[in-house]
Amino acid sequence: MKIKSLLLVGLLVSGISVELVAEKVPSTGDPFVIVENDPATVIAKYLEAVGGEEKIQTIKNASMTAEASFQGQIIEIKTIADSENSRLMQSTAVGGNVMQKTLFVNGKGQMVMMGQTQELTEETIAMLKPQTFVFPEQHYEEMGFKLAYIGEEDLEGVAVHKLEMTSPTGIVTQEFYSVESGLKLKTSSESAGDISYSDYQEVDGILMPMLLTIKNPMLPVALEAKIVSVKFNQTLTEADFQ
Repeated sequence: MKIKSLLLVGLLVSGISVELVAEKVPSTGDPFVIVENDPATVIAKYLEAVGGEEKIQTIKNASMTAEASFQGQIIEIKTIADSENSRLMQSTAVGGNVMQKTLFVNGKGQMVMMGQTQELTEETIAMLKPQTFVFPEQHYEEMGFKLAYIGEEDLEGVAVHKLEMTSPTGIVTQEFYSVESGLKLKTSSESAGDISYSDYQEVDGILMPMLLTIKNPMLPVALEAKIVSVKFNQTLTEADFQ
């Protein structure tokens, strides 16, 4: 079993930079195309499409489990996002054994990998904070993200709005939203590669993408992660974040 490769897959699915500290990616410098759309309207349409802001605001936490097959092994990735208390737990297990766990509690972050604990840097912690929200798009402005509308593009035959998001630490991510449905279809960044979102299904009145397709230069083939369980507003304890 190639342990390092399996851990890499888990990190990519959970959305954590494989380098722990993502590099700051400079903008291309190309002038932005000014059109009638702007980031605020694109994101507002997305939030409305998945269930509406009022419904989303009732979600205090979410517990999700995803499964991916890689090199003959089934990888299970569990995530607990507690927006009410700004906590996060993400774990990767192979054959029932937890190989890696990331924790963000009380403003501090740790990564436990194969029995070794590593304190996370401030920059990496800044990457984790948005993931405490089930829908971080609702909080981009208050978290200090800068958004720019790049324009309308074709994404595999689907018209999409392209946004460029720059985090407070300078990490640049492109997001693609369907012009017709408003749903987010893809994100792209240097640290995580391309992540496509599909098979949206309703869970307690909220549309969630149940299939994530990940393309990254460090993976030999595209990886598919299926969401097998989503639960909202569960009773959480400190044990869930240990």
